[in-house]
Amino acid sequence: MRTHTVGWQRATATAACRTLGSPRPQRRSRPLGRRRPRSATWTSLLLLAAALACASPYDGRPDSRGAVEPASAAEGSEVSDYLRLVVVRDPFSSTFLMHWPKWKMPLRVHLPAPPAGLFEDPEAVEAAVRKGVVDWTDVAAPGVPSFRFVDDQGKADIPIVWAEEPDGDWYVAFCAYDVVVPRLFGVAHILVTGRWRDGRIASPATIYEVTLHEMGHALGLMGHSDSPADVMWPRVDSRVGEGLSPADRLTLRKLYEHGIRPYNGRRGRRY
Repeated sequence: MRTHTVGWQRATATAACRTLGSPRPQRRSRPLGRRRPRSATWTSLLLLAAALACASPYDGRPDSRGAVEPASAAEGSEVSDYLRLVVVRDPFSSTFLMHWPKWKMPLRVHLPAPPAGLFEDPEAVEAAVRKGVVDWTDVAAPGVPSFRFVDDQGKADIPIVWAEEPDGDWYVAFCAYDVVVPRLFGVAHILVTGRWRDGRIASPATIYEVTLHEMGHALGLMGHSDSPADVMWPRVDSRVGEGLSPADRLTLRKLYEHGIRPYNGRRGRRY
């Protein structure tokens, strides 16, 4: 359920990839370990669920669809950004582009080791998540974004926490925001289960792709691309290619060219 209040509001929000026709979440996953505390404010809290929802896993085996060159990288094609798709709307339907201020770089990331027994190969899973973070390094500009891994979750800009099982209409991972539209951008956490809805463990290749996607959200890409060539495409099972596309890189560069600002594009996710 989504609620809105008139005026400025503090929101703990999530940018989501949702399976078509899937039910909304009925309960929250219980993360293993301590979550970063949230301070109470006089404004109302808004929780919007987010997830990269996928119908079937990519487990690292050869793609049965055959190799297809991403449209954004095809020879002779012009790369276009999808900036208009990653804006956020306030209660008055004004649209904004939001992201971390450059002075915050490097962003502090807390990535603890997976709890014992959660994965058969915890080192491979942790490495996949870490790669999903650092592969965004310097995409917008030298040093933007950049990352520093810290041991104290309370000091992290982007805490990564683990959960035992998927919940509701998301699985593998999701990013939860902590934002004040349009004044402040932040991330509450990235929650990782590494599992599909039926409990099967996703491959490290899939966990990497999903983490890369959720880190795009965590950097300010608060929506989804309409091209399967891009990592911000909402379905990993129908994605063409892997890693960051030229359009992903161009969009993040344009996002960070200026500070938080109004944007008169025709699309936006309301918070």
